[in-house]
Amino acid sequence: MGYSEHMKRKIIASVLAVAALFPAIAQTTEVPEQPATSYEYEPIRKGDQLIAISLGIGIPLFNLGPDGIETKTNIFTGGLGTIGFSQFINTRIALGGEITFAFNSTLGENLYFYIPMMFTASWETVFDRIRVPVSLGAGFAFQTYNSVTYFGPVVRPRIGAYYQYNPEWSFGVGAEWNAIFQWYEQRDNNRTGNVMNVTAGMRYHF
Repeated sequence: MGYSEHMKRKIIASVLAVAALFPAIAQTTEVPEQPATSYEYEPIRKGDQLIAISLGIGIPLFNLGPDGIETKTNIFTGGLGTIGFSQFINTRIALGGEITFAFNSTLGENLYFYIPMMFTASWETVFDRIRVPVSLGAGFAFQTYNSVTYFGPVVRPRIGAYYQYNPEWSFGVGAEWNAIFQWYEQRDNNRTGNVMNVTAGMRYHF
């Protein structure tokens, strides 16, 4: 049975209409591209906590005595390690504590040890993944040299810069100024040691 000319035109028009709709149908059935997995770096929240560990060197700068500044300290560059804990009380300020184990060799080929134990207060600024903490620590340091021991105050301002590698870990460097006091009944023996620490370390955030 043959088709009329009118019927042939209808069939051709129907085929062309289906062909025109096919790309639109195919586009709606395509599987959407999955976004790449990435970490979310949230701003600091109240209650956030961290544990910080750092290693570095301690560079003696000068002593402050009754006669003024003494640049000859008779001790040389030494090493140190610090571990600390902090908790944020708001989105910028953290309170905590830390302990440092430090030593320096002396002119007489002995070792001067000091162990500062301090309370700390920090102000932390965030620039994307970079965190910049500025802190002040104050407490007491146990000091020993050639069987002589002393327990006195210590103050430590610090600035650092840390890169937030992922939500749990950050890595960075810091600079610290230590003022280590030795006060005696005989004021002529009073000394304040000034030591610059340069450190590198990591922090675990939780």
